[in-house]
Amino acid sequence: MKILLPAVLLLIGVCTSPVAAQQCLEYGPTVSLTGTLHSRVFPGPPNYESIRQGDRKETAWLLTLVKSICTTRHDDVDVAESGEREVQLVITNNAHWKIVRSLAGKRAIVTGTLFHAITGHHRTKVLMEVASIKRAGN
Repeated sequence: MKILLPAVLLLIGVCTSPVAAQQCLEYGPTVSLTGTLHSRVFPGPPNYESIRQGDRKETAWLLTLVKSICTTRHDDVDVAESGEREVQLVITNNAHWKIVRSLAGKRAIVTGTLFHAITGHHRTKVLMEVASIKRAGN
């Protein structure tokens, strides 16, 4: 019986690991994430290192997630990530700016498509191009 229990536990671990992998999000399809909206100032051009040393200020809107996410590899740019707790929002619709500002510091549900960071302006590994934003129920 003592030998059987570790074997059963090992089998359960092996059988459940693909299920965890299936919960990772894909780049491209529309997804919804819940978290707290806030803005943060980062150093921008020319060196992306220090505002005090002359880099321009850049403000990014971020969603601090209720629970961490992982992503699956899509190609050489959209690579797999795990344990991500924050997503930078890419807001291109003027109507969304008013909403995001009104929800600063509050829980929100943001829907959109994920993509991986590729420039110095990208402040998190995973970003979301926003399709909609709404206040989350408490």
